[in-house]
Amino acid sequence: MRPRSLLLSFCTVGALVAGVYGASNAGPPPDPRPAATATATDGALPADAPVRAPRVDSDVAGRSACSAPSVAELHAPDDARDLGALAACSPDDPWAHLADREQAAALHCDAAARRIDLSRVLEGALPLDAATTDHVRAVFRAGQAQGRRPDAFGLIGDSMTLDANFLRPFAAVAALPRDVEASLTLAAPKGGARTVLELFRGGHDSFIAPRAAKVGARAPWALAPRGGKEGLASPLDAMVAGLSPAYAAILYGANDALWRTDSLELLVRGFRAALASIVDALELRGIVPILTTVPKHMREKGWPDCPSAALAASNERFAVQATALSAEVADLACQRHLPLVDLRWALDPLLDHGVGPDGVHLSVHPGGGGVLDAGGLECGYNVRNLVTLRELARVVDAVSW
Repeated sequence: MRPRSLLLSFCTVGALVAGVYGASNAGPPPDPRPAATATATDGALPADAPVRAPRVDSDVAGRSACSAPSVAELHAPDDARDLGALAACSPDDPWAHLADREQAAALHCDAAARRIDLSRVLEGALPLDAATTDHVRAVFRAGQAQGRRPDAFGLIGDSMTLDANFLRPFAAVAALPRDVEASLTLAAPKGGARTVLELFRGGHDSFIAPRAAKVGARAPWALAPRGGKEGLASPLDAMVAGLSPAYAAILYGANDALWRTDSLELLVRGFRAALASIVDALELRGIVPILTTVPKHMREKGWPDCPSAALAASNERFAVQATALSAEVADLACQRHLPLVDLRWALDPLLDHGVGPDGVHLSVHPGGGGVLDAGGLECGYNVRNLVTLRELARVVDAVSW
């Protein structure tokens, strides 16, 4: 098991949100459709308003959380999620995904000149199939009965969610390339907002609001009382109390993948249970969960590339475990009919799969995470920003009909 003191090195310093503790450890929620009529807030439909015929994305093309391309279509050695793959690891011949680390350390991601196609990036924001559309609409309507804000989203995760390059720049970004702006335009504008950016800048600006995210956090942290003291708010409850969002984007797995090396099965089982508990807690509160697949683990200094023994920690072992957890995220999204950002797929064509020189965190354009032109979309945080915003737009459109 990795020492906790070392685990904290995986993320940059950030803040912990706080609030009033609620029933964060509740079991699976009841049917999210509200039993009683409630008055809508901020222009939302009343809870008892007639439901229109389900609107499903027209560009499903066979892809959804149940056919996430990072699971179905990525088959390179660094996409292995079985420990048997470690037998191919040799210190004299490391796997291909480690080979360009020294080159990458000397490059800015935007200097790679790969010019990633916008449509390829946007494939990471998966369409909602009919079952997911129905489920999202039901959770959203239940949230309106609880006073959730349809113009607010929350963020839950570790340092890759806490990082200032993730979504924060869009509180101020004024102009985007025309094709990028088109991808973020709402099909059914709400409250005068034409794009998803305009929608979420209103009221409590979601881009700069406190986040349920922490340096080094694993999935169980989101529902644990602050400081481990019973009676204090969990980070998730604090975020809900302060923002009351209708949606929440979640990313865990980078730190979870390094938590233990004694059993991959136990690691995966514990991670899924913790992530499912977050989903339960959000849906109980009428908040639509949006899951995110896990970026690849690359070469992190301080760890050998290959394991020296069956249970030894190594970059290759952590890479396999991160891949296994990423597949579990997609499976949970499929089973629970949840929106999914397939971040791993969106990052795959980038230099070092969108991971920066430290081997763990995402790369970022020198101009910051808000740069979404051709150069910006060669960089990890910039791509994560775009696909997260695009998925938020899909969800908003789904609940607006």
